[in-house]
Amino acid sequence: MSSFFAKCVLFFSFLTWSWSAISSVSPVTSAQQVFDLYGEQLAFDVYRSGRQIGTHRLEFSEDEGMLRVDLEMNLHIRVLAIFNYRYLYRATEWWQDGVLHRLEVNVDDDGSVTRISAHLEGDQLRLVEGDEVRFLPKGMITTNHWNSAILSQQTVLNTLTGESSQLSVEFLGDMHVPAGLEEVPVRLYRLGGELEDTQTWYDQQGRWLGMEFSARDDSRIRLVNRVIGG
Repeated sequence: MSSFFAKCVLFFSFLTWSWSAISSVSPVTSAQQVFDLYGEQLAFDVYRSGRQIGTHRLEFSEDEGMLRVDLEMNLHIRVLAIFNYRYLYRATEWWQDGVLHRLEVNVDDDGSVTRISAHLEGDQLRLVEGDEVRFLPKGMITTNHWNSAILSQQTVLNTLTGESSQLSVEFLGDMHVPAGLEEVPVRLYRLGGELEDTQTWYDQQGRWLGMEFSARDDSRIRLVNRVIGG
């Protein structure tokens, strides 16, 4: 076998293996699936360069026949009396049959406030940010990670910017990560595309159990699950 042909076989074998690993994670399409996976909440501690700087919480409930997801990330970075930074992200999503019907986002980035809202109108999502109105396609998954359907998407709704972000998801392999007082096996993915530096991991049931990404100063931010599903 020529070296060129061997490389082609290895390349396509890798693609098949990677896609199989991605497609093996079942997307979340119903409220009952969410409650079966997570219960009523999901909680993480947030670390920067190995030091805890905050928390990230998700709460799941039913609201007028829809799945409601309330999210809050609260960060505080302080270095003596020189640097004192706070970040608060709050969002609420309403889903029905795997489709986002409504979204409310409020971000306080150390005093700089951003508000984003979106409503489903026909086959489009009408998104408002300040005086700007834009329309995105129906059926987009948000970048809040709890729904493993994000792994099969090429375009997602970035809830930090209110715009669509392109992905090119890559399966990086199996590993063990902390969850509460134990370490659990997960599958590691890189989202790629416009979220190139973001890595996220799920177990074989499709439960989101953590992620890591780069902050503006290039330090690494890591979310560690406190207790699976709680």
